[in-house]
Amino acid sequence: MSFHRLIAGAGIAAVTAATLLVGAAPASALEPLSASPIVTPISSLVEPPAKYPSQSVLPTVPDDPTDASIARGVTPYDEIAPFLNGLMAKSDRISAQVVGQSVLGRDIHLVTLTAKETPAQTAKQTAWREQIKADPAAAAKNRPLMNQYKVPIWFNANIHGNEWEGTDGVLNYIEHLATAPWPEVRDLLQDYRFYFTVTNNPDGRALGQRANADGFDANRDMITGATPESRIIRDLSGVIQPTFFIDLHGYTSVLQIEPCGPPHGENYEYDLFLPHAYAAALEIEQAVVDANIPGNTYLAEDGSATLENTGKINIPYRDIRSGWDDWPPVFTPQYVAYQGAITNTVELPLGRTNNPATNQANSKVNIEVAGVVIDTAVDYVANNADTLLENQIEIFRRGTAGEPLVVTPADVDPASVPEPNQWAEIWDETDVYTAEFPRAYVIPMDGTQRSVTDAATLVDQLIANGVEVSRAGSAFTADGVEYAEGSYVVDMHQPLRGMANVLLADGSDISDRVADMYDISAWSLALLWGADVDEVGSTTDAALDVELEQVSESGPTGSVPAEGSYLELATSGVAEYQAINALLDAGIAVSAFDDGSVILGPDAASYDAAAAVADDLGVAFTASDGSRLAAEESVGLDDLTVAYSGSQDERVTLGKLGFDDLVQVTSANLSSGQVQLDDVDVLWIGANLAFSAAQATGRAEVAEYLAAGRGVAGKGTAIAGFANAFGLVTSTATQGTSGSNGIVTVENPAGGLLSTYPQDTAFVYPATWYTGLGANAVVEQTYAAGDPFISGHWASTQPGRSIADAAGKPSVVSAESATGSNVLMFGTSLNFRTHPVGAFSQLARGLFWAGSEGAEVPAP
Repeated sequence: MSFHRLIAGAGIAAVTAATLLVGAAPASALEPLSASPIVTPISSLVEPPAKYPSQSVLPTVPDDPTDASIARGVTPYDEIAPFLNGLMAKSDRISAQVVGQSVLGRDIHLVTLTAKETPAQTAKQTAWREQIKADPAAAAKNRPLMNQYKVPIWFNANIHGNEWEGTDGVLNYIEHLATAPWPEVRDLLQDYRFYFTVTNNPDGRALGQRANADGFDANRDMITGATPESRIIRDLSGVIQPTFFIDLHGYTSVLQIEPCGPPHGENYEYDLFLPHAYAAALEIEQAVVDANIPGNTYLAEDGSATLENTGKINIPYRDIRSGWDDWPPVFTPQYVAYQGAITNTVELPLGRTNNPATNQANSKVNIEVAGVVIDTAVDYVANNADTLLENQIEIFRRGTAGEPLVVTPADVDPASVPEPNQWAEIWDETDVYTAEFPRAYVIPMDGTQRSVTDAATLVDQLIANGVEVSRAGSAFTADGVEYAEGSYVVDMHQPLRGMANVLLADGSDISDRVADMYDISAWSLALLWGADVDEVGSTTDAALDVELEQVSESGPTGSVPAEGSYLELATSGVAEYQAINALLDAGIAVSAFDDGSVILGPDAASYDAAAAVADDLGVAFTASDGSRLAAEESVGLDDLTVAYSGSQDERVTLGKLGFDDLVQVTSANLSSGQVQLDDVDVLWIGANLAFSAAQATGRAEVAEYLAAGRGVAGKGTAIAGFANAFGLVTSTATQGTSGSNGIVTVENPAGGLLSTYPQDTAFVYPATWYTGLGANAVVEQTYAAGDPFISGHWASTQPGRSIADAAGKPSVVSAESATGSNVLMFGTSLNFRTHPVGAFSQLARGLFWAGSEGAEVPAP
């Protein structure tokens, strides 16, 4: 998918005759953009082979004696490819391919085991798989499909790098399928396709850390796609379209297997998902109990782990009725379930210790337990394959037909529901969650759209997640609102309507239903990615009265006027700030006005550079005579060197915005002299930057920086503490209840820093608000009065930290210090896990406002 967006045809604000479509003239010599993309399209590496087996030799890597797997007593990364190559050399049942690379460039492998297939047979399987999703009603009646389709079973291992043994468990099972006597595995390999992502986080495996090499937890990243590791699962989920999926983790003291307790994700076909997810967990429990593996643990009556075989493992739906939930789709199994799959997270029991011998003994037990889990899961699918496939087809059929979700009432009689019905003995009012689907979501693409470029980014993200998006072939009216030709429509009559809704719906406020949450509670792309999105009608309504054409990527949005004029750019979205950074990096003078818009000179170099960023980033310049430069105040922008305190959230967000000169600062490295602020143009406080008495050198370095009038911006209590400590602006920073997170409404005062292209929603984890402000403080944004909370979980258990306490309070504050430093404090979590993409433009605006000045564009 191309990220070059060129205005073409109707649907975007009209282009004048003087406008030159980018691409109609030679591109400039501007160097490739430094900003990393917001959206990464589906990778071609995940495409399946044309026949099985497909046995290209996997690249190998040198031995790594530092691999943390060695001390754990498990397979080091460098031995995986040779092992698979060896199996492929002696078995025609196994295929392997590289489906992507980790952050550090390690190959991630997908292994497939199935009976030999000719190209014609593989093509038939592909056609059936596509029919299951695209035309599920016909698939359900297709007897050859129902009898001969190879039901796909997928095991993912080691997404958390220091949870190793899932990899070794699947390697053992791969070897069994590849080498066992043919009669022993014939039925399995003829009737199924087995898929294994052997290690989903090879960097973490080798380094011995949970996170990937960028510091992100890939198992919290499934809808943002900030990590290459999670994107591989995202992309494979649509290609494999598994009927059954298991994600192998560790460690929870006792083997733990989902399904989860409440709250349950609102957009699942839970009546079809839960019965088999729970029944499979029960069968695995019985198998592990019967195996009675020496050293394994079991669930005691008080919920603790015991070596005594109690006959029970931990199944959250039954044993953890809150606090281990499937509410957010950020987890891998919860995400893959939207492909119509039954999914389970498996947490292997025995964890890490400081004793090498104990670690290796624990690994031996875990690998044996993993083997029982895999064997039993496969047996469950084999014994229930027809029903599992029928359920997957039914999930897609309901989506395509646009039927309302089936709601299972509380305390349902087990005898009144189909088997397997063990789940019904537990189901009560705490389990009942549901959603009402609209008929469509509409993303306007005209003058009413807050940001055309943010809208295009959103469309690309939806498509990358398998959601069907179309464009309107003419203007149309829905719910009394007129929409322009070219507006995007997500028709909710589609097979992945659950995925579409979980990405676009506002979500729900579940504060009063749940005591606490395991992870985030709200995540809406429609509210947090910068674009205006309208919910239209109800799922049972007739189709919109407009011709729609499905698209594979967002349409073009970039343009430059004819050469020779000044060029202005309205900074409505993230792409515009990426463009500004690219221009500055190329040495082009850029001046900014008070409303945030920028202007370039009429020279050829500026024009060529503008044409390049319009082509690469889809930004639209307008012609100007430059008179604003004489009539209004403006300031030249600088190619900023940004020093930041904080984590990967800061580093990656800044990189996505195109800030390519980054310096991480801590109290330690400033105090040691390892890092200095002499060449820093702006300071971002993403985490506490405070100095002890022994760190006077570091404090003096910061004080000298501020005394020179250089600026600072940041978030949360960290920036407030920093500003108070250095006498920049006085405030009292209050945070919402511990663990509270969600989406809030905010208000932006007219004429303020964030009032141009304002965004009226924000993400908080938790919210911070600023009171007791000094005389130099200016309130740039507040939490909305009344009840600002839209969705998420915010318990009102601590006085002074509730939603009501935040309502109407300042969420963003600016100030000019006595020494002339510009200061900007964000109380919202505007770059949390790099997910609230729409807020990135606020962060960039703040850095340019606070940062040093650059060369000005001369007035005519």
